[in-house]
Amino acid sequence: MRTIARFVRSSLLVAPLLSWSSATDDATCIDAGGGGCPSDDSSLLSLPIRRQQQLAATELVGVAADPAPTVQCPGSASLCAGSQCCPGTSVTQQRTFPCPNAKADYDLGAGNQTDLVAALLSAMTREEKHQFLRGTGWVGWENEPSYYIGDAGLHERFGIPSLNMQDNGQGFRTVTEGIISEVTSWPSTLAAASSWSEAGTERWAIALGKEFKIKGANVILGPGLNVHRVALGGRNGEYVSGESPYFGARMAKPYVKGVQSQNVLAVAKHFALNNQETNRDSVNSVVDPRTLWEVYYPPFEAAVEAGAGSFMCGYNYVNGKHACGSSDILLKDLKQDMGFEGWVQSDWWALHSFAAMDGVDQEMPGDATPAAKLWFTDENLDTLSDAKVDNMVGRMLRPMLEYGLFEPGNHVCTPPDCSHELYEANATSPEHQELSKEMAIKAMLLLKNEDNVLPFTDQVKKIALLGAACDAKQDVESQLLLWDNSSYYNIGGSGRVIAWDPVTI
Repeated sequence: MRTIARFVRSSLLVAPLLSWSSATDDATCIDAGGGGCPSDDSSLLSLPIRRQQQLAATELVGVAADPAPTVQCPGSASLCAGSQCCPGTSVTQQRTFPCPNAKADYDLGAGNQTDLVAALLSAMTREEKHQFLRGTGWVGWENEPSYYIGDAGLHERFGIPSLNMQDNGQGFRTVTEGIISEVTSWPSTLAAASSWSEAGTERWAIALGKEFKIKGANVILGPGLNVHRVALGGRNGEYVSGESPYFGARMAKPYVKGVQSQNVLAVAKHFALNNQETNRDSVNSVVDPRTLWEVYYPPFEAAVEAGAGSFMCGYNYVNGKHACGSSDILLKDLKQDMGFEGWVQSDWWALHSFAAMDGVDQEMPGDATPAAKLWFTDENLDTLSDAKVDNMVGRMLRPMLEYGLFEPGNHVCTPPDCSHELYEANATSPEHQELSKEMAIKAMLLLKNEDNVLPFTDQVKKIALLGAACDAKQDVESQLLLWDNSSYYNIGGSGRVIAWDPVTI
């Protein structure tokens, strides 16, 4: 048992005696007598920090532990910053808990985060919670300027950041011409997977996370994990699994871990059996349990094991029920049997009922269209118990805290005040351009070298290149006219990242 005394008050005065005690690497804020700290300003005390130099810095009484901005402690009028504790409340049984914007790599321990989430949920109003349960930033089919493809939890108290969600799993979606030169147009996800490299997939995912963060997004709407079943499936290019559940599981983990290492949450999609775009709202995938678990679920299980923050349910039916309304796959298979602790969001306008009790935690994008009804209205949400709403919102807050989204250095803009990040910030780099080129090269796999024709010798004087794809035109203007237009160099739809000046043969 080790005991280390650390004292810093927000008022820059010496605080009452408080100890940090731990027999392991986990730690909690407790008073010297073993009870919770008093619920007043005097309990805003410094938490221990893992790095030795930061520990040394907190030895200096009267010096703030870090330069983090102050935020309100949930459950009291007190303010805190970074490495300070908040006063205990009734929901934490008077145990103090970390300031909401404390760094994720402090020795906080699981109990501290549980208390912090409980305190946040207790202090948030029902209206504030509803803002997380449905998206905003859309009017009918139109995405409003300076909003991301998905937005939720805007303008919350207690230092809670908004969820800024952007397509897509294979790069930052180029919704305007100006963005094209600011982000990297990567090879498709399926091409990236064709390298057969877990390390390479993680390198790419880290680069993706960095670009999304620079562009103000803290949630990436990917990876796509569905195992290919229909050869002409319109989104096969977005799915990392190819035709192999084993391969998909191996690739899913490094992708999720790489993205989330950059304080950007990953969304595994489209759960489940979203195998074709043709008649995607009405196609019914009828699959027995054994086939589900042995063929179609393994990549998603791997995403759960890797700690994916969110799952997205698809448009299709699964065994006669809409995927975004099937308690069989969302509650039983995903949340219960796989142990998924994050939140389930709908694909955009994929709900056909008020499916909160069936496992959907968040409706996207949060507005109705002539063809789609809004289901997560205040009227419908008000029928849910406080415990159910807290479970839904808590599934969002926990990964946001775990992966550092609350930390001031990782805070993103709040729409609609995101014009600079979304439309002006440059996220690409020469290193990313080179990585994209490397990935494209490694995606080419030689299956057969008959008569050892490769590599070419100096006896070969001329090589004929045939077909329109050798020097295809990249018509950026025509692609921007319609969201699902594509080219030889990039797919269309939500997975589109337009290449500005592609290198041709």
